[in-house]
Amino acid sequence: MIKTIDEIIQLLDASLTAEDFTENKALLRSMLTQLRNESQLIDFKSEKMLKDKHVLNSLLKKTSEDLHLALKELQLRADELNTLLSTIPALVYFKDRELRYQLVNDAYMEFVEKPMKEIIGKQMEDIIPEHNEKEKYGHYEKLVLLKGEPIYNLEEKVTKNGEQLWIASNLAAVKNDQGEIIGLVGISWDITQARTYQNQLETAKDQAEEGTRAKSEFLANMSHEIRTPLNGIIGMSHILSNTELTEKQQEFVHILISSGDTLLSLINDILDFSKIEAGKIDFEEKDFELNTIIKDVYNVLSLKAEEKSLLFSFEPDNKIPQRFNGDEYRLKQVILNLTNNAIKFTDQGFVKVMINHLGSSKGYHELKFTVKDSGIGIPKDRLDQLFNAFTQVDASMTKAYGGTGLGLTISKKLVGMMEGKMGVESKLGQGSSFWFTVKLKYPENKTSADIIETENPSQQSMLDENLVVLLAEDNLVNQKIASYNLKQLGYRVEIANNGQEAIEKFKENEYNFILMDIQMPVMNGHDATKEIRRLEEEMAGRKHTPIIALTANAMRGDMERCFAVGMDAYLSKPFKSADLMNVLKEYIITD
Repeated sequence: MIKTIDEIIQLLDASLTAEDFTENKALLRSMLTQLRNESQLIDFKSEKMLKDKHVLNSLLKKTSEDLHLALKELQLRADELNTLLSTIPALVYFKDRELRYQLVNDAYMEFVEKPMKEIIGKQMEDIIPEHNEKEKYGHYEKLVLLKGEPIYNLEEKVTKNGEQLWIASNLAAVKNDQGEIIGLVGISWDITQARTYQNQLETAKDQAEEGTRAKSEFLANMSHEIRTPLNGIIGMSHILSNTELTEKQQEFVHILISSGDTLLSLINDILDFSKIEAGKIDFEEKDFELNTIIKDVYNVLSLKAEEKSLLFSFEPDNKIPQRFNGDEYRLKQVILNLTNNAIKFTDQGFVKVMINHLGSSKGYHELKFTVKDSGIGIPKDRLDQLFNAFTQVDASMTKAYGGTGLGLTISKKLVGMMEGKMGVESKLGQGSSFWFTVKLKYPENKTSADIIETENPSQQSMLDENLVVLLAEDNLVNQKIASYNLKQLGYRVEIANNGQEAIEKFKENEYNFILMDIQMPVMNGHDATKEIRRLEEEMAGRKHTPIIALTANAMRGDMERCFAVGMDAYLSKPFKSADLMNVLKEYIITD
């Protein structure tokens, strides 16, 4: 534009005459028009630049405001993080890849008793020289940096001012935007008090277990000491009842037998309750037939029902499988308990046991047992107390019917352990209906007998005779009772007064059975059984002789210990002739 103005000035200077001006007029007009256009373009651009300037200024102002807000928000977040790190009671710290401290919170500075400036850039051994397990801890820190995987609950021992402290830590890798590990963050907390409390709990637990062991030993010893004379009382009473007695004498003997049975029931209840409360009760898993349980319960209780002229019956669903897998003894114990109670509290009418199949799923059968009677019934406001330990409906029942008040408590706990439930329905003066459910596994060994018998069981037949039994027993009364019962069943009996005598007799003779007491002088029953089993292996052609434990020991593990040394069966004192007969019949050997 300046060049055009210079050219116009030069043309005007060269136009000295009118003719020269006329000659250059058209050129001057063209140049002035061009100059005007350029001026307009400049004005347009200038105006546009001015507008752009205003827009730019607005954008810069907005950006400045946004940046100010962002910085304010960032500062707020930083303040919040700083507040969090300052107030959190845990020890928080950040380290770089060389495991040098980059940032710690107030709790960490207070713990190490150093300010931030003396911590940043330093390593752990510089900050905590008394660290007991720094090599182990450093190893885990390097592992986090190497693999990038967090480590939780890393416990370490630290000495601070001569005091031993326990610290637990969580470690995690810190990564940048590219996912590269640039350091780690750690969070630690003092667990010294918790560890002390845990040690105290373990000590208390050990003391409690020791107390439980002492109680178990006491119960075992008391059980043995009580059962041994009780075996004599009950056994001799049964023997006496089979002699010629007057009617009055028979009544007295019956009272003796009944009192002995009651005392034995009390002992068994207390032992079972003690085992359950201590969590020491075991459940067996083996195949059994439900019909066998029905027969056993019927055989045990039918005489009691008959004495009271009660109609006693079992009514199983005819579609119930006969074989199951589970604890036959515990199931029988619950049925016996409920049925015995029903007979005890029923003076006239009936007692019946109904068994129903509720369904099958996932390898289990679910059965429901209902024991219904026409007895005295229970007040509605006392039903919820029935299953409490040492509780009966009222104090007069203890005097009238006896019992510890533990039977229902034990039964309900046993049912619960078999994944079942127990309940009761009753009306005062109109009878009661106790029910429970259990889950039993399918039998491991299938048989063709899959439906239970529906008729009531009858008494079992007597054993075969002309068998010789070795009785290893040191107590004279027990010898007489066992010998009498064996002879009544048709057996010839030889006596060994201790385990060593039993071994010597075994070497010289063959026996169909050996009844082995456990606690004997010279040699106990366990050692004698092990020696007999060793001799059987050495003596060519010698058959396996069944050895049946005959003992007053009735605590948890007694049966298992007997089986472990080679015994075949277990019979707890005091025993009845029928109990002995059933065990012997199961293990009879025929040529």
